[in-house]
Order: sequence, then structure tokens, then C-alpha cells
Amino acid sequence: MEYSFEKKFIDKLIPIKFRVNYWLLRKIGLWGYGIFAFFWGVICTVIVYKYFLNH
Repeated sequence: MEYSFEKKFIDKLIPIKFRVNYWLLRKIGLWGYGIFAFFWGVICTVIVYKYFLNH
């Protein structure tokens, strides 16, 4: 399967971010990437709540 998309401005500033995202997308597919992003967001939310908002 072939993927094609444009690099956004932030991806041009941080090329390693683009390469990591592209590699993940190719390895685990769109569904896997979406699930990965969802759980990454949940983990970040829990960390922020636990350590910064809940003194």
C-alpha cells in the first residue's frame, strides 16, 4: 500500500517527528496509528492531571 501526504510546517522544522510518524504509519497501519495516538493522549492526560493539576 502506498501513502502520500504533504509535510506540514512543524514537520519541516522537526524532520525526525515526520520520519517516526511515517514509520509508525507504515508498520502498524492507520487503525493502529489511531489507537497508538489515543493511548498516548490518555497517558499524557493522566500524567498532567496527576502531577500538575492535582497537588
